[in-house]
Amino acid sequence: MSGGALHLPTDVYGMYAFLAASYKVAAFWKEPAMPPRFAPPALTILLAALLACGSSSKEASASSPNAGSSIADGGVADAGLPVLDAGVPADAGTALAPSRPLDPQDLAQFITPLPIIPAMVPDTTTVPGSDFYVVTAMQGEHDFGLRSSEGMPLLDPDTGKPIRTLSWGYGGSYLGATIEARSTLDPGGRPVVVRYVNALAGEDGRPLVKHLFQVDTTVDGAHEGMPEVRTVPHLHGGHVAAEFDGHPEYWFTNDPTAPANGMGGPAGNTVDYAYANDQPASTLWFHDHAMGVTRLNVYAGLAAFYLVRDAAEDALRLPSGAYEIPLVLQDKSFREDGSLAYDTIPLIDPYTGMALLDRSGVPMLSSKPETFGNAIVVNGVVWPYLDVEPRKYRFRMVNGSDSRFYNLWVELEGTGPVLGLAMAQIGSEGGLLPAPVLVGAGPDDGLLLGNGERADLVLDFSALAGKTVVLRNDAATPFPDGDPVNANTTGKIMQFRVVKPLAAPDASALPVALRAHAPLAAPSHTRVVDLQERTDIYFVDDGGVAPRLELRLNGLRFRDPVTETPRLGAVEDWIMVNTTVDMHPMHLHLVAFEVLEKGSYDPKGYRPAAGGVMGVLQPGALHPNTDLLGKTVEKTDFDPGYTVAANEVGLKDTVRVPPGGYVRIRAHFDRPGEYMWHCHILAHEEHSMMRPFRVMP
Repeated sequence: MSGGALHLPTDVYGMYAFLAASYKVAAFWKEPAMPPRFAPPALTILLAALLACGSSSKEASASSPNAGSSIADGGVADAGLPVLDAGVPADAGTALAPSRPLDPQDLAQFITPLPIIPAMVPDTTTVPGSDFYVVTAMQGEHDFGLRSSEGMPLLDPDTGKPIRTLSWGYGGSYLGATIEARSTLDPGGRPVVVRYVNALAGEDGRPLVKHLFQVDTTVDGAHEGMPEVRTVPHLHGGHVAAEFDGHPEYWFTNDPTAPANGMGGPAGNTVDYAYANDQPASTLWFHDHAMGVTRLNVYAGLAAFYLVRDAAEDALRLPSGAYEIPLVLQDKSFREDGSLAYDTIPLIDPYTGMALLDRSGVPMLSSKPETFGNAIVVNGVVWPYLDVEPRKYRFRMVNGSDSRFYNLWVELEGTGPVLGLAMAQIGSEGGLLPAPVLVGAGPDDGLLLGNGERADLVLDFSALAGKTVVLRNDAATPFPDGDPVNANTTGKIMQFRVVKPLAAPDASALPVALRAHAPLAAPSHTRVVDLQERTDIYFVDDGGVAPRLELRLNGLRFRDPVTETPRLGAVEDWIMVNTTVDMHPMHLHLVAFEVLEKGSYDPKGYRPAAGGVMGVLQPGALHPNTDLLGKTVEKTDFDPGYTVAANEVGLKDTVRVPPGGYVRIRAHFDRPGEYMWHCHILAHEEHSMMRPFRVMP
């Protein structure tokens, strides 16, 4: 102190030390035995706010040498984003205070063109008989298309330059280029070998030590002292050998000299995965799957498409080339300096009521049960537009969000849904459907996409020259009975402007028949598994202190003994019973399964799994095609979540299990080894809703 004035530290950690010291003085008079690793919730919330003001994804590490790079290099210099002059004068945009939340309603919509994700070019010589790719996880500064409502660039308050967002990508600043493979079920098909490299480094070239976001070391597989910047890729939907599946414990770091992790991961910072591609044409995607940080790594940007093609698909003459466009749907929240924000809440010790601090004295934060961004991002930009010709287009769509479902439909701008305007869904996760299914004519007939689900769509603009089509969404958060979307923000996805002249007559087709489905053989075994919502030992402060939710499968955690052990070559039915209030998109690795049946169940007729003893269904407890109110499928007000939809026929790898309901799936387990099954709401997955299954030889 000097002259009666109190001089406060100007840096965040100095402020933290000052407040902590002040608290110790106060605690001396009130609670001399106060445990040193705990602080009162109110103080920790204040400290967390200070930390949020002083650190963000932008400042977590130094910026990357690939600043300003495109969505993925892939041999393409420009991914479709307008290039901004780094020397924009201060009065050309809006100067912003640092680190405050960015209000999405202050952002312009439909002024940034959709980036077209390029396809990678294979190396056909390095691995004889296979296409070879190198996919490198790297940090960079990305332009998410954040503009003021007047269309002006937002300016970084520190530099005065247009803001860029620190993010991660495969081969670029965000997301990655597409791998296109030919099915080996056809003559001339080729396997693929991918060398995955974890090169996440700062601009000085040194491997990052801290993650882009705060790591919650209380979730399974993310203990204190474990390397934060760890990755392992998973080819979602791939029919692959277990050692190449991306087991969540087989992670590796960004240190080329690191030893193996002792759980199956490789030494160093690279791994080679071989993909046989012995499956029909389908829309796959690969994303990070490292235990304890999957949600953070995917949110940071580690995801990309992997398309399998075959001769049967080629013969259909579907839209192709420039008229086949991948779409990655995500939701994000930003701060005013452009940094990504991932929603977290303070952790509270249940025994003392004090907020937990980590070993360095920093308040510990946990993700919420679900995480929802307040801005929609497609292919790495907020609310983009796409100029199209009056003809048919094919869109490969994936829900790459952490927790958000999408219920999608198309409408004319300023008019709303129009009779005859709809999307034709031609495929899902397992490939082409038997026949096209019309979806998205309006919200009551929307395309419902759970997390990790894909939809292969054809949208015909031929009668819409000069019109503007908007892709809309109204799925509640969480789905199905959560908060409604904001119609002005998360209720909009992107815009299609039918303003380009027709370059040539449209020779593409939308066949009435696509790919016949050959049903799987009768099952040799039926398993009953369940989805449960519990609480764990920690408390959280989310507007009130309460136990933290924990989501489990069969009441078990990840490292409990494996309970699902199908025999190699077996066909099994799994009945997934959902005892929770949310809809869960359940994903099985390795297999493409049939969705046979959905409905509700009588809770009095089901004993949930507990203590390693599997759940038991009484005869008559399942009510197929019946919703929670007892209404059956022929009723006009029946809830369609409780029956198999037309676009769920065929093969899938992710299925929506309705709340208080069940799903019966059938799968052929034809490769030995340990694989995962889990909820693809990533916040759920990392709060214990993932378990291994083991295919026994």
